[in-house]
Amino acid sequence: MESAETPNVLVVFADQMHRFAMRCMDNPDVDTPHLDGLAEQGALFRHAYSSTPVCSPFRVNLVSGRYGMETGAKGNQCLLPEWCRSLVDDFNDSGYRTSFVGKWHVGATGNQPIPEEWRAGFQEFIGYQCYNGFYKDVCFYDEAGTERRFEKHRTDATVDVAIERLRRVASDPFLMIVGFQAPHYPEQPGPEFDRMYRGRDVTPRPNYTGIDLYIPTHSPKSPRPFERCPDFRRYGNDIHEYLRMYYGMVTQIDANVGRLLSELEDLGIADDTIVLFASDHGDLAGSHGMNGKCVSYEESAGIPLLMRGPGVPQGMVIDAPIDSSSFLPTCMELAGVPASQADTASRSRAALLRGEPDDRPAFADLRNWCMVRQGDFKLTIEDDDCHPAMLFNVADDPYEQQNLIEDPAHADTLAELLQVVTQWRQGCLGFRQAGEAG
Repeated sequence: MESAETPNVLVVFADQMHRFAMRCMDNPDVDTPHLDGLAEQGALFRHAYSSTPVCSPFRVNLVSGRYGMETGAKGNQCLLPEWCRSLVDDFNDSGYRTSFVGKWHVGATGNQPIPEEWRAGFQEFIGYQCYNGFYKDVCFYDEAGTERRFEKHRTDATVDVAIERLRRVASDPFLMIVGFQAPHYPEQPGPEFDRMYRGRDVTPRPNYTGIDLYIPTHSPKSPRPFERCPDFRRYGNDIHEYLRMYYGMVTQIDANVGRLLSELEDLGIADDTIVLFASDHGDLAGSHGMNGKCVSYEESAGIPLLMRGPGVPQGMVIDAPIDSSSFLPTCMELAGVPASQADTASRSRAALLRGEPDDRPAFADLRNWCMVRQGDFKLTIEDDDCHPAMLFNVADDPYEQQNLIEDPAHADTLAELLQVVTQWRQGCLGFRQAGEAG
């Protein structure tokens, strides 16, 4: 698409949606016509990663373009440090109206207003911290802290609010970020989307090990014992039913992305808007004997990434690894928004969209591990001693079942990647130390 003079930027992200949960990623078990269309109209990144694969740290990473190793934001309820600039302010300084809608989960959890100092610079803000119910207590809190309740599924309510806000900002250049709660557990798709998958054949990933898929929630608290919980009774110990409901929630997201794209058309701004779709992290769903996220395996750290709009070629497929620290910097370069800090500007991967070579690695870190993906290989190191833990050739072994860490044939690759990730880690820690020192 041709570049608009001042493109808008619309970022939409799911919660706990791994990159394999789309038809355009070769998964025939899930229906995602609008996301597939987005890929056809723009670019599909087949190897995107969450730089910090858990809810709150991802949001800090997204708005700052900084790794968790740089900000110290590595656990839920974390905040963007006061000394770390938000990229939202760069949009503000360029005359953009900046707006956030949906799940925030930065600084706190539960149904409650978000204080202005926790909003990362967004001028307009309506959302909630973190509430895992999809039918009850569907509450959003606006800039003044006023509560709005909805008697509908949280996914649908999110886009109702987003469309209201789009209509409010459409006359000006805008950055809008919309955050869904779905398909994060508990798996509770709307009735229409639940019915779509009833009895459908679905295939677990080959590295699924038989672990129970049920995870209790804290806000609201799941019933105890878990056998009383309707969610457990529906899909506990049943990978096929879990996947049906998970895919139902993904298809519901897809339908609502379609509503947002239609609204851009109705407002006459579709051709002037950069659209980016991603997720904060993936969902292990029993792969490698684990549930949830927070680790470097593909099902956890691997996320969808689709882009469409000015500066994005139609039908482009990109296999280079890319991480979420680059998402807003890439949008900024495409939109012509100057970055106030040169090192965040340099994280843009817009060169890939121009067809230029860019073989930089992707990085991720959380808690006690760091990961680098360069070319076909992915290395994870652990602890402050940078202990090499896992090395995979993801091209040959996409389900990560052959750890090559002790294979002499890959000693040179291990040494090279270990140097890359330890140097990256040192640079991140140096940035954080300088920031904390003021």
